[in-house]
Amino acid sequence: MEPNLSHPSSNPQTKSRGGLVAAIGILALAVLLIGGIMPRMQQQKTLAEDSADINKSVRPVNVVTPHSAPSEPLMLPSNIRALEETQIYARTNGYLAKRYVDIGSRVKQGDVLAEIASPDVDQQEFQAQADQAKSIASVGQTQADVRNKQANVEETLAEVAKSRASIEQAKAAKAGSESKLSQTKAALSASIARVAQVRQVLESQKASLKQTEAQKELAEVTAKRYRNLLSQGFVSQQDADQAEATFKTTSAAVESSRASIAAGQANVDAALQDVESAKAVVRAAEADVRSTTESVSAAQAALSSTKANVNAARANVGASRANVSAAEAQVRSSQANSQRFSVLKSFSKIIAPYDGVITMRNADVGALVAPGDASNPKLALFSIARVDTLRIQVGVPQTYFQVVRPGTKAKVLVKELAGRSFEGTIFQNAGAIDIGTRTLLTEIRIENKDGSLLPGMYAQVQFVSGGGKQAIRVPSSVLAFDANGPRVDVVGADKTLAFVPVKIGRDFGNEVEIVSGLKGDERLVNNPTDDLKVGQLVQILTGKEGK
Repeated sequence: MEPNLSHPSSNPQTKSRGGLVAAIGILALAVLLIGGIMPRMQQQKTLAEDSADINKSVRPVNVVTPHSAPSEPLMLPSNIRALEETQIYARTNGYLAKRYVDIGSRVKQGDVLAEIASPDVDQQEFQAQADQAKSIASVGQTQADVRNKQANVEETLAEVAKSRASIEQAKAAKAGSESKLSQTKAALSASIARVAQVRQVLESQKASLKQTEAQKELAEVTAKRYRNLLSQGFVSQQDADQAEATFKTTSAAVESSRASIAAGQANVDAALQDVESAKAVVRAAEADVRSTTESVSAAQAALSSTKANVNAARANVGASRANVSAAEAQVRSSQANSQRFSVLKSFSKIIAPYDGVITMRNADVGALVAPGDASNPKLALFSIARVDTLRIQVGVPQTYFQVVRPGTKAKVLVKELAGRSFEGTIFQNAGAIDIGTRTLLTEIRIENKDGSLLPGMYAQVQFVSGGGKQAIRVPSSVLAFDANGPRVDVVGADKTLAFVPVKIGRDFGNEVEIVSGLKGDERLVNNPTDDLKVGQLVQILTGKEGK
């Protein structure tokens, strides 16, 4: 079987070409490693050697040592201010009628400083009071209207009760008329029944009359026959008399039957009249029932009408009460308006808000004044300041924030009052450090009963700091600054350098106070240069050497 010459792995030329490419790649990688890494390694080695040379070299330096000094009081400049200062403005339009004070006047709380004449406000107050009286009268009128409407409701309720009574009465009358109708109908039925009865009797009597008439005719014929027979001698006289008596008897019976028939006809006629009379009574009773039914309907309609009147009257009461509420609201509105003008009227007197001294006056008697506010200080009539107690606000550096605790004492010194010091008390502080100035706003209050101090004076506030402790001070020339803040270069016992960060307190010019970072016995490099390194050996030229 022949080999497959088309497969790449079976081609010798292809294999040799792939090996050459791989060799070239490995060579290029080696060149890159040698050209890139080796120079860096050489550079790092050089730097390490240079650093070792620097560390092994000895640098001459001058050193100084810190010294201790008593902690001095913290002295800060400040301005004396009144405990309260107020611009007093007019709160109503008018003319300044009277003025009782001027600059420098001492006043008590509630003293009248000036009076403003305000005729427009007086007229408006009078009008508001008249409107208030009118609205109060309107309330009384609407309340009376409510009472009248309520009385109408009571009247209509009484009419409702009366209508209900009328309905009951009409229903009772209807029931009576219906009962009477039933009775009359019963009487009519009885009359009709009697007519039938008497008619039956009449017919019976008529039948009896016919019978008796027949008997009479028979008796009459018999009597004639017996008379003829008697005349011929065929019957006896007694038989003839008997026949004649029978004839007479039957004749009497006929007359009696006829009389009974006449009486029966009269009874029928009377019964018919009773029927007609009963029908008339029934018709009257039916009319009475209709009348009482209509009366009931009319009473019910009257009840519905009176109920509608009750609802209407109650609606009127509700409307009247709404009018009362509206009138009362109008009263409150007019009272508020009247009160507003009364308050404006009370503003015609300018009153001192507290004990103090008048520090400014801007208006004279007769001047036109208008309401003002703090946005336009020129409209202020007076300025008043409370000076029996004064206050000073100072920004205490962050370093001393623990010194200014509320309740502690502070001295206040004024250059113009040499030989005197005033004791103040720290009243409060802001409770937060100002980011811009790194100070804590602190307020001191001073009693000023004798008036020695005036608002606006420049003064210095002395805080007792440190409680008499010794503070570490160093020359300003030992400080160096880097990204971490201030530091000093300290020479150790083995004469190598160490960088120690410090916290600076007060700056005295040539010296600074070190708050933290030093013990006080360190040897500090004076005028350190930027090329000094940590751990570098130094040779002390001046200053006190440590062992």
